[in-house]
Amino acid sequence: MRHPQKKFLKRLFLHAIQEVQPEALFRKYLHVYDNTLYYRNTPLEMQNKGRLVLAGSGKASQSMAQAILPYLPLKPHLSLLITREGKNDLLFDTCPGNHPLPASESLIAGHRMRDFLNGLEEEDTLIYLLSGGSSAMMELPLPGLTLQDLQSANRVFLESGMDIREINILRSRLSQVKGGKLAALCKARIYVFVLSDVMGNDFSTIGSGPFYPADISDSAVRELIAAHELEQSLPRHLIAALKTNNEQPPGRHAVLPHFLIGSNMDLLEAANAFLNKKNFPVRTFPESLYGEARKAGAMIAEMICKEEGAKPSFLLFGGETTVSLNEKPGKGGRSQEIALSALSELRNSRNYCLLCAGSDGIDGNSDAAGALIDRHSYRKAQELGLLPENFLAEHDSYRFHQYCGTLLFTGPTGTNVADIVIALID
Repeated sequence: MRHPQKKFLKRLFLHAIQEVQPEALFRKYLHVYDNTLYYRNTPLEMQNKGRLVLAGSGKASQSMAQAILPYLPLKPHLSLLITREGKNDLLFDTCPGNHPLPASESLIAGHRMRDFLNGLEEEDTLIYLLSGGSSAMMELPLPGLTLQDLQSANRVFLESGMDIREINILRSRLSQVKGGKLAALCKARIYVFVLSDVMGNDFSTIGSGPFYPADISDSAVRELIAAHELEQSLPRHLIAALKTNNEQPPGRHAVLPHFLIGSNMDLLEAANAFLNKKNFPVRTFPESLYGEARKAGAMIAEMICKEEGAKPSFLLFGGETTVSLNEKPGKGGRSQEIALSALSELRNSRNYCLLCAGSDGIDGNSDAAGALIDRHSYRKAQELGLLPENFLAEHDSYRFHQYCGTLLFTGPTGTNVADIVIALID
């Protein structure tokens, strides 16, 4: 990280990440007045005769729980947080879950959460903290299905190129803890606070909507199965389960309050504000990262080439792409693939620097947050005899960036609001 442009972009990224930590976001959206907690201007009634209970699932559940404590009228009587690593916490009861595919710990987490919520009474108040990653980290298959069934289905879904909404609709069809099903078994008053990692902030999509069912018809599910040729990839009993509507009937989950406390837009606004304070020209493109990562990288490269006006200038992109994998993919993630695709197009054509990263600090099946490239990166690849196109074909972006020294590492960030791409054109 010798180049000042790279150092500046990493500093900008880390600043934006700090602004979307749960502590900062709760400060934006919550306040206490006259011993009552408000989400913006909405009061939340918590003075039940029963217990105050805190639960959550997802990559940010632990940091969300720590951040919300100062706003609560009393210390929670009970807690259960499904986290990625299940770190010990003196304040909360935690349980690890697996990611990106559900595994044995995910099933233990699903059982524990189901039993935990089923034990609450009508007089209790439950605050549930939901963030991205929950879909894999907390799972419980429908009766008759196995963990191996869920793993096979999830692998096919993730490799198909489906967007996250489509994936989570299908996931909920195979699960006892998705698509509003947790709401149906919990008697307590429930408030769900949501940190969104999906575009559009659809509550039925984030974490597969454990308290918020997807509004989709059986025919639409069948069309989805046909469009992605799932009948060629999955066994008959899984296709039958997908086509069977096992959603809970309309009921209390239809009116459960969900409160959005942060999204990808907050991340873009934080980066934009940082640049505005320094009087840099900046253009922001919300929800512009979608579809195949490779195509998104090519689009960004074209926009960098066409950027005119005062320099240095910045382009900000937010969203979440997909990667349709081959049978034996390499190592990497969508952000690393965007960077590699852009590098393949840009080469050393002009003076630029490009940061592509996931806000959670974990890109795909790697330990990197993403990648940070510039025109010198292509020269380095040439010196090493590396062709970006070959690594793109194998979805092996991590190895390319590892050779070229262009991986970006942050470690888990404690938040999760999808991805960001920051382009500096000089």
